[in-house]
Amino acid sequence: MSTNNIFTSDLYKIHNVIQSSMLVYPKEIIIATLRDYFSKDSYYHYSKDQWGFANTTDHTDLPPGADLPYGPGANPDLSLTSNLSTRVFIGENYRYDGIHYPAILIKSGNSKYVPISINREKGGIQYDTIIFEDGYGNQKLIRRPVSFITAGVWDTSISIDVLTRSLRSRDDLVELIGICLTEISFESLVDVGIVVKPVSIGAPSESDDRNDKLFRQTISFDIRTEWRREIPVGNLIDAIVFAVTFQNIDNPNVPVPQNLAINTEVSITDLLLQI
Repeated sequence: MSTNNIFTSDLYKIHNVIQSSMLVYPKEIIIATLRDYFSKDSYYHYSKDQWGFANTTDHTDLPPGADLPYGPGANPDLSLTSNLSTRVFIGENYRYDGIHYPAILIKSGNSKYVPISINREKGGIQYDTIIFEDGYGNQKLIRRPVSFITAGVWDTSISIDVLTRSLRSRDDLVELIGICLTEISFESLVDVGIVVKPVSIGAPSESDDRNDKLFRQTISFDIRTEWRREIPVGNLIDAIVFAVTFQNIDNPNVPVPQNLAINTEVSITDLLLQI
């Protein structure tokens, strides 16, 4: 699965925003998830070209069914990785809608900020662990603060319009998308920071489209994503003083030495050489 989610603005970097998955990222991930899901199907097969767009090649002089590996007019040499043509369009909804059917059009709706704490997790601190070793081989694991954290949650509504030329295709696609978001791809979406809330399916409708009928149904659901800032400690604190207790970290059962002192002998010759 791949997306085109490249943010060109410098403001996130300037303000130390490491995550803000409100609109762009979730929509791209859902589109990529559905494309990957339908690319494994032989009937409602999604195919993309070398640039990642839906592969809608010229069908001139090709018999019906030539883009299937079986059935009347099929080409048995084709496989699920064939780039002859896509049998379903999956993409972002825009003002011209789709002209390639069946079409699965994804669009985002309203979003709102949901606080996860009264102070936006302002007291959180990101720590790093370093190993401090003196000249005598004594080691100590030191946890040092790296950044201050603020975080929150976005709730965003997503709708998917399914447009087809047949009733059966519309019903099939609605069911396939529903189980994909509810179960099959649920955990993979959680792994990339998107939680899909309960999916609801609207009433079906139909309309006249030139000399044919266009059948439509909408799938709606809310998603939960996060935003997070990590402000480097170095921007706010000039120096941090550590109190170190030495012990053997390779063997945690060795007791920590109490009142560890390092004695050094310096001769008069050494002092004279330093003058």
